[in-house]
Amino acid sequence: LAGHPDVTATLWSDEPLGQATQRAVDVAYLREQLGRLGGTPYELADLTAEVSGRPFAPSSLLNQLRRQAVAQLQDLQEARAITVNEPLAVLAEVMGKRREGDKERGSEFRPTPLAPRPSTISNLQSPISQSPSLHLLVRTPEQLDAALAVSPSSITLDYLELYGLRTSVERVQEAGIAVRVASPRVLKPNEQRVVNFLLRLGCPILVRSAGLLHALRDAPDAPELVGDFSLNAANELTARTFLGLGLSRLTPTHDLNAAQVSDLARRLGPDALEVIAYQHLPVFHTEHCVFCRFLSTGTSYKDCGHPCEQHRVALRDSTGREHPVMADVGCRNTVFGAEAQDAGPHLDAWRAAGIRHYRLEFVHESGEQVRQVSEAFRAALDGRLAAAELTRQLQRIAPQGVTEGSLFVPPNYMEIPLMV
Repeated sequence: LAGHPDVTATLWSDEPLGQATQRAVDVAYLREQLGRLGGTPYELADLTAEVSGRPFAPSSLLNQLRRQAVAQLQDLQEARAITVNEPLAVLAEVMGKRREGDKERGSEFRPTPLAPRPSTISNLQSPISQSPSLHLLVRTPEQLDAALAVSPSSITLDYLELYGLRTSVERVQEAGIAVRVASPRVLKPNEQRVVNFLLRLGCPILVRSAGLLHALRDAPDAPELVGDFSLNAANELTARTFLGLGLSRLTPTHDLNAAQVSDLARRLGPDALEVIAYQHLPVFHTEHCVFCRFLSTGTSYKDCGHPCEQHRVALRDSTGREHPVMADVGCRNTVFGAEAQDAGPHLDAWRAAGIRHYRLEFVHESGEQVRQVSEAFRAALDGRLAAAELTRQLQRIAPQGVTEGSLFVPPNYMEIPLMV
């Protein structure tokens, strides 16, 4: 084996080779026959051959030898001693070097979030609050009405259209609730007007791309910035890097299961993370607009008539599950998972890990469903509702039920079997 010279297989055949009348054995023929390794973990990297005369070797013989060689190699590898590598060893080494560098410079690494604008300070909850904070993300005016009635710690507005957003921001501020606006997942250079509009709203921004974070942190009078899952912070090093760039809090990537989220929270501290406890997982984000394609004769936002503002769309799969589709201000579409992802079974572990900020995100939920889901989670976070009962209630309330989704913690998830 290439890279493992101690793993070798030796085979031979007693079958005599005849004299070739047509194609004789040569390197090209041997490579063609012995390189048929589909369905195995191997590929033919190199081949050398010493051939005398014009012998004939039937393909059946070479196929038999190839299969025997594969079997021998697999037996030898399975018999080798298993080497266990600590999955977090590399990260621990890097973080150790970073801390040593900080000490040599006479400073200790700490996140340095940007200060919020004065108009928002009175609405922001103290970062040292010990009680859990409930944050809601809504996408429609109907959902906003319900969210205002719930009176959470903050409301994030993730609207399709910028028109009317300022009015909604003012409604939340008048209710004495901290308000944030969500940025699009993708912003092109010619869409700077969107950034300028969000900045003029004078409220914290949920940042969904590293490029936007870079642009906003250098903006005059930059608002408070909260990082979303799409920044893809999966470990302490990445999270601390983003927090050091000016984020006040950060939502971890959806690639982490619930146990990994807990571990990250213990490493970062109680107020660094804002976890999503209820959401329809965004499974696909594309520039192709389903609304324009199927509900309009136009070809772009200039002539499509904006059907996304009047219609609700979902993609029905082969099992009948309906996956919500929503457009953003840049006409890009996100496909969400049919079932809502519920973190109920993991709330106790997250609380034990020190997590204080919990976000609920809504897609096609009605105002009444927003109210019911929010009240159920508030009861669970206050200790008035057990995790099992929370899941039962959500299974009934959510439009298509709930699932554990990406938060599922498989047994031995830290072990990755490798064939070496």
